[in-house]
Amino acid sequence: MKKYLLKIYLVLSLLLVADIAAYFFYKISLRGYYADIILFWLWFLGSITVIIVFWKKILAKLFLGAIILALILSMAPMGLLFYAFILSSTPFGLWMEKDLNKDYRAQIVSYSVMTPPWLQIIEKKGLIEKQIIQCTDSELRDKNLDVSIRNSKDLILEKETDSTITLTLFYGGPNTTLTFDKATGKLIRFDK
Repeated sequence: MKKYLLKIYLVLSLLLVADIAAYFFYKISLRGYYADIILFWLWFLGSITVIIVFWKKILAKLFLGAIILALILSMAPMGLLFYAFILSSTPFGLWMEKDLNKDYRAQIVSYSVMTPPWLQIIEKKGLIEKQIIQCTDSELRDKNLDVSIRNSKDLILEKETDSTITLTLFYGGPNTTLTFDKATGKLIRFDK
């Protein structure tokens, strides 16, 4: 029984590390906003289970100490890492999520109390997905100080070409149309 538990925990750990590395290096993650959160919590609950089952071993006690120490250290610099941990491992970091069509979805997320939220366009590829566009408030504010992603109430996909994606952000007043280059992910046109 203990060997099976360790094998399952090892698989969860490898999946979590692969998911983090794929997102960090290639902006690829599991499909949907909540898939990564569920994977993290499965790993975390698996860690607690492994610690309880193997409590008599010194490595289990050291592992628990490392988890507690990492949590305490994440709170040290004004709690910034702790807030990032909470906002990225729970639904609290998600401001808006919307399926644009069968190939794309958009989300507005914020994983820090120090930075404004950002808009991400994600391409669905079966079980995994790839972030192709990320836009921050500062990119929009270079064009117009009245526009910010955090105030957006809705968004729609206006059109898509082979090289661009055009979105409209709704604020309840004047709308903003943004055109992004798919290859670079950069904002190439801003219309208000």
